[in-house]
Amino acid sequence: MPGMEAKDIKIHGASLDKAVRDKLPSSHITDILGRLKSDVVATEQILRETKIGMTVNKLRGHSDKAVSELAKDIVNKWKRDVSAKPKSGSSGDGKGGVAMKKESSTNGASGRDTPGKSTPTPSGARKGSTSAVDPMKRNKTTDGINCDIHDEEPRNKCLGMLYDGLCLGSDAPPDDIFKIAKEIEQNLYRNHGNRVNDQYRQKLRSIFLNLKDLKNPNLRKNVLSGRIEPARLAMMTSEEMASAERKREDEKIEQENMKEAMTAKAPTSVTDQLRCGKCGKRNVSYSQAQTRSADEPMTTFCECLECGKRWKFS
Repeated sequence: MPGMEAKDIKIHGASLDKAVRDKLPSSHITDILGRLKSDVVATEQILRETKIGMTVNKLRGHSDKAVSELAKDIVNKWKRDVSAKPKSGSSGDGKGGVAMKKESSTNGASGRDTPGKSTPTPSGARKGSTSAVDPMKRNKTTDGINCDIHDEEPRNKCLGMLYDGLCLGSDAPPDDIFKIAKEIEQNLYRNHGNRVNDQYRQKLRSIFLNLKDLKNPNLRKNVLSGRIEPARLAMMTSEEMASAERKREDEKIEQENMKEAMTAKAPTSVTDQLRCGKCGKRNVSYSQAQTRSADEPMTTFCECLECGKRWKFS
């Protein structure tokens, strides 16, 4: 490769990350990008080794238009560089090397996840680097993605839901999105004992609803950019996934329901299965309300009929 060597590219990539992290002037960032554009002729090996494609690709959404446009130019240039060179066993249609980094003989864009075996790619799962439809109308069907890669049909349906949630409003290549959706589903499956049970389905629905939330675009962006890894997303609670706006709304709902539930009224139910932590008696009235999002358990509000102590749990 003429010009910049891999070790120099890594140094420039680290400088670029530091400049963004430290919020240095945009002119400093464009200087680094300019050197990368002029001195780097991309190959699949270079992009994999240096991971510079992922670093530059993140800047496509930078708030400064000069930075974002230059990053897009570089990504497109590197795509052309890679496409111009014959490759074996790999695709060059990723954004600045993102897709190529993730390609491997044991974890293709689509294929059965049999441990220790190469995974073939179904003909219906490979598409071009971009989607031809409005990003807000993207789904597995419009992108031509084949989700039938598992022996268990429920897993294939869940994989399709994850893809539909991730691709909404995104301009990422279908292959990249599918790989991430597949990794999320595989982590969910492992986390639930390699079984499709009620807990697996409930967690999947929680992730899907949060990904599809139009008020929470940052969750999708963070997952697709790698800021939130698939393994972490598979473990996150609904509150952790929620947007700041949704958290404020849920808090307001909880406060209103708390106020309503704790207002003096005729008890809806009385039980001896609950013990008062103050007087120790088992004469407790309780009511329930959905104080948080729909995929979370209901909150139970309790009042001891002996001493008047009130508490809640969920």
